[in-house]
Amino acid sequence: MAADVFTLERVGYDIWIAPEVEELDGWRLRFAHGLTKRGNSAWPNADGELPLAEKIDAVEDWYRRRGLPATFHVSPAARPAELEAELERRSYRDQAPATSVETAPLAPLSSGGDDVELLDEPDDDWIAIWTESRGFGRPDVAHRLLTGSDGPAAFARVGDVAVGRGVAVDGWLGITSMVTIPAARRRGHARAILGAIARWALAHGCERALIQVESTNEPARRLYSNAGFRSHYEYRYMTYA
Repeated sequence: MAADVFTLERVGYDIWIAPEVEELDGWRLRFAHGLTKRGNSAWPNADGELPLAEKIDAVEDWYRRRGLPATFHVSPAARPAELEAELERRSYRDQAPATSVETAPLAPLSSGGDDVELLDEPDDDWIAIWTESRGFGRPDVAHRLLTGSDGPAAFARVGDVAVGRGVAVDGWLGITSMVTIPAARRRGHARAILGAIARWALAHGCERALIQVESTNEPARRLYSNAGFRSHYEYRYMTYA
C-alpha cells in the first residue's frame, strides 16, 4: 500500500506542475498565483537532511514573500512521518475537504464521447470555461499551469458548456479540470469527456486512469464510481491559520 501511495503521488504531481517550483531539501514548493490548492502548496514527499522546524520556517517564508499563507499537501507519503503532528502544533488547519485519489482501468472508460472535441492545448474559450468556474481572472497563469506537465496532453471540450483535461504520464492517464457549466449538467457531458480522453490515452500507451476529487463532492464521485474508479487514499491541505 505504501508503495502504491508513493506511485500515485508521483503521478499526481507530474500531471499538475505549477509555473514556479523550487526544491527545498527533498520537498517541492509550488506557486501559481493562487490558482488551485495543488498549484500553491508544498509537496513534502521526500526525506532530507535539514531539521524539520527549519524546513517549515523556510516554507512559510517562501510563501509569505509570494503573498500566500504556507500550505502543505499532506498525504500518507508525506515525509518525515512527524510532519503532520508538527504542523498541528504550529496551528495549521485543514484548508478544505480531503481529496480522494481514485484509479480505474482505462479500457472500460473509453466508450462514447464521439461529439467531444480534443485540442492539443487549451484555447481562449476552453480556458474561459475553466477559469470562470474558479472565479480566477488571469488566463495567462491558467495556460501556464494547464500546459506545464511534461507528458502529452489533451484538452477536451463539448461546445461552450463542458471541458476536461488529460495528461499521459508513465502509462497513466491523469484526468483534471473537469467542468460542466451549471445549466448543462446531468446531460452526460462529463462521461462523454471521460470516454474521449480515455481513447486518446489508450493511443498514447496508457493502461490506467487517475483522478483526484474532493471527498465531499458526491455528484462527481458517483460519476467516477459508475465509470469504474475506486478510491485508494486521501490527502489534505493544511494551511497556517
